[in-house]
Amino acid sequence: MIQPDFVFRGHQAAVNSVCFFGDDRLLVSGDQDGHLIVWNMMLKRQLAKAAGAHTAPILAVCGLGTDTVVSQGRDNRLCVWALDASEFSGELRLTKTLAVDSMNFCKFSYATLRGSPWIVFLVGAGAGEAGLFDVASGEQHSLSIGHQSRTKAGSRDDSPMCIKLVASAGADGVSQELELFVGYESTMLQQFSIDVSDTKVSAALRRSVTTAHSEPVMSLDYDSQRQLAYTCAADNKVCCYTADGSKFKEHVAAVELKNSGCSEIRCFPALNLVAVASWDYATHLFTSDLEPTASIAFHRAALTSVDVSTLSTAGADGIVDEYVRQRWSSRSRWMAVASRDSRISLWDIDRIIADARSCGGADA
Repeated sequence: MIQPDFVFRGHQAAVNSVCFFGDDRLLVSGDQDGHLIVWNMMLKRQLAKAAGAHTAPILAVCGLGTDTVVSQGRDNRLCVWALDASEFSGELRLTKTLAVDSMNFCKFSYATLRGSPWIVFLVGAGAGEAGLFDVASGEQHSLSIGHQSRTKAGSRDDSPMCIKLVASAGADGVSQELELFVGYESTMLQQFSIDVSDTKVSAALRRSVTTAHSEPVMSLDYDSQRQLAYTCAADNKVCCYTADGSKFKEHVAAVELKNSGCSEIRCFPALNLVAVASWDYATHLFTSDLEPTASIAFHRAALTSVDVSTLSTAGADGIVDEYVRQRWSSRSRWMAVASRDSRISLWDIDRIIADARSCGGADA
């Protein structure tokens, strides 16, 4: 069995979310006990920890820039933390708390618009109300993303299960605009355009589709370069859709995994890669067209989250030692995988992809 290049073991409970930030020099993770940890990727060591950051399991985490961490818990709080750190130690300081609706496990999403980070999260799942928070100004806006599903008993509120905020090129090809993708309990996928101006912030429905899933959409991601939306669910299907006027259409036929249950799907356009963290303990890797590339099984419990580093060289300027700077600039491109077995595995993703493709790919 293939082994990871490194394993982080600082958590004592299931790790529910993991994310690279700070030009890959940092990794943040959150666990079932509500603990938040920031890791130094150069030393592969814990840099800062907020024990009991949440009074319930942490659902999602991310890092913004080099000094801000965001976490969302099942305690219905979204927390913004300031990271004060040196090379060997640091401290997480709570600076902002927002009320969110985490009842249906919907995780927040974020994007950078014109240099400023924005965060979107559910405020009322049943009412289809989302909050849009401008981190720079501290202003929060309300968005309506509700959907009515039709059942034999009539129509009912369709709860959003996952959201993805994307900053994409505007119609002129130069300006940026925010797009919000929403996956629903009914298996519906919808795309909204977010109008952000000095006078208003609103969401307008652009297109939608009933996906091929037989279970609620659990996770989604969007490749803005290829304009492809990817979804996964509690069933065994991985789907890919592209825009077709006011609707989505299948880009390729849905891929069926051997086992049901997917926690998270992520796409990485620079690598022509789609990664799925699954309940069957494996990370399933595909090309952008969902051609199976490899399946990696190491953990002893269901996987919850996956992220890939960017190989950014921007952070190298802050490294004083020449030898360390050269090593950092020539580092591997890492894939981090979080699991309910309390561990985070670290993989050289370029090596994994090269080995798999030289062998002709792998079955999903």
